[in-house]
Amino acid sequence: MEKIRTFIAIPLPEIVLDEFSKLISIMQPISRSVKWVRPQSIHLTLKFLGNVLPEELENIFCVMDNIFQTPRKHFTLTTSELGAFPNLKKPRVFWVGIQGSGIEELRILHKELEAEMQNQGFPKEERGEFSPHLTVARVKLREDLSYLTEKLMGYKFPKHEFRVDKVHVMRSDLKPSGAVYSVQKSYKF
Repeated sequence: MEKIRTFIAIPLPEIVLDEFSKLISIMQPISRSVKWVRPQSIHLTLKFLGNVLPEELENIFCVMDNIFQTPRKHFTLTTSELGAFPNLKKPRVFWVGIQGSGIEELRILHKELEAEMQNQGFPKEERGEFSPHLTVARVKLREDLSYLTEKLMGYKFPKHEFRVDKVHVMRSDLKPSGAVYSVQKSYKF
């Protein structure tokens, strides 16, 4: 039976995706060893669930229905500085950070999702505290990235405030050209 690669994410507004397009168009020519995320695919991941069976997907929908049964109030987040995991000296992933007045609401939502999904048998994230970020690129080849890192850290990614008023359960289909995402179900605040 086919498994569905699944995650839960917050979509981004076009104004933020347009900023990613600008950043990537500037940085891509100087970064052969980096795989840039397609701007329209960038999102704020709340929980990666992995490969799930169709009946498990139905359980995920039930959990999400329960979480969103009580009306939730929208909140506001803001894009912030560029950074890298695990660090700038040996980057594996480049990202744009998230801040803003709604960061506490985001953390509460994340914590609730983690607990509820763990109750459904999905492992808890082991990487430590939730670090909200928007992945912009992944390092493909281990070579000297100091020039790219310097250029990225010198780039002033605009601070855009955006409203969070929905969450998607997403499907990810891995293709040679990159992951293709599709919304499986949406939950509005």
